Amino acid sequence: MLKHPLSIDFSWQSSLSELSVPAALKPVLSDTGSLTERLKQKSTDFKVVVLNEQPITAKLWGETAHDYICREVLLYCDEVVQVYAQSWISIPACERGVEQLGDTPLGEVLFQNELWQRSELEMAEVESREELAQLLKRNDITRMPIFARRRIFSQSEAHVMVCEVFLPEVLDAA
Repeated sequence: MLKHPLSIDFSWQSSLSELSVPAALKPVLSDTGSLTERLKQKSTDFKVVVLNEQPITAKLWGETAHDYICREVLLYCDEVVQVYAQSWISIPACERGVEQLGDTPLGEVLFQNELWQRSELEMAEVESREELAQLLKRNDITRMPIFARRRIFSQSEAHVMVCEVFLPEVLDAA
């Protein structure tokens, strides 16, 4: 169980051309569809492991701090971790059914409801990987480039920010 969410304070870019992304990862990073669906299609056994779900007060949208539920999960394909995901779910979003998901993928909930508006994707190279390496108990993470993407799902005053950090194994599943 994590005490604090991993930092996702990366240098976010609005274009892949601003990053040195491996060619094989570009289609995954730029895909605007459901990552959950993509991973399920490429594996026989997909699962979500919840690491943490806790209330947090933060400034994400606008100038004032708001209350959120911060959800951290690992996405596995065929028993291999592919993605670390962190979601910030506003209280109004919780009231619209985006809470207490357990091992249900958040993507399934957000992509099944057409009322959720999606922002443009932002991408980043994960500069500091030590926390992620400690979480996964893997030294190789600190030696290779890791990339992430994020976007915001909105429905009136309800917001969900989803950040997905792609581990090297995602290329095998993608």
